[in-house]
Amino acid sequence: MRRLLAAVLGAAAVTAAVTAMPTDAVATSVHTHGLHGLAGSPTGVRHSFNWAGYIKTGGHYTSVSGSWRVPTLRTSVNGYSSTWVGVDGALGHDAYLLQTGTEQDVVRGRASYYAWYEVITPTRAAPETPIRSMTIHAGDSMTATVAQVEAGTWTVTLRDNTSRVSSSVRVAFAGPGRSAEWIEEDTDVNGTISAAPDWQSVAFGNATVNGANPNLKARQAVDLEDTSGTVEARTGNPANGNAFGITWFAPGTPTRIG
Repeated sequence: MRRLLAAVLGAAAVTAAVTAMPTDAVATSVHTHGLHGLAGSPTGVRHSFNWAGYIKTGGHYTSVSGSWRVPTLRTSVNGYSSTWVGVDGALGHDAYLLQTGTEQDVVRGRASYYAWYEVITPTRAAPETPIRSMTIHAGDSMTATVAQVEAGTWTVTLRDNTSRVSSSVRVAFAGPGRSAEWIEEDTDVNGTISAAPDWQSVAFGNATVNGANPNLKARQAVDLEDTSGTVEARTGNPANGNAFGITWFAPGTPTRIG
């Protein structure tokens, strides 16, 4: 498993038409990253309409971090995807969510990449905030951290290890800290969960929660399926409790949710 993750993290990028975030990307579309349709299955593997990866529950989480390489998109399927770490948002009636990560989109056959963070509260269901001080490219090595500074205040930090550029911002957030996540997602754009663009595979490593190894278990994994049951992505078993891969399988069908 270690060799597999290393191969994914070090794989050469597939050539594609790539741009920085289009100037009209945010102006013309609203991206949000809340969870939709989390459920179990007869095989015991959980799935959702838009998240794949690991969701850890059963504790009180005041920090979460993880690293990945920005996946290279193949441009055959239009769609929106994101890679991130976050706190809250995975349990029923939990209207809080704090996240940061990278966006990987294909629109009209053209791939674009950018950085963002998002703060969701019961009174502020805000869309993502692009981090305009960072320029993201496919293959960049990223490290993301969300951490509580004091009650009601958190820091959101995203570092591009390849370009050595970082962004850190303090935000007001009073979530209960009941879940921690490491996710590859079909992004919700204007109330529709995207089809999954072909992002091939992504490997998370160096995951931590509360500053320690999260000791992830296979039962905490989530696969990505559309409403027709098409498997869009599968999440692999964890290695050393803090690393895993997610493999793209199919684009699936966009799902209207709002």
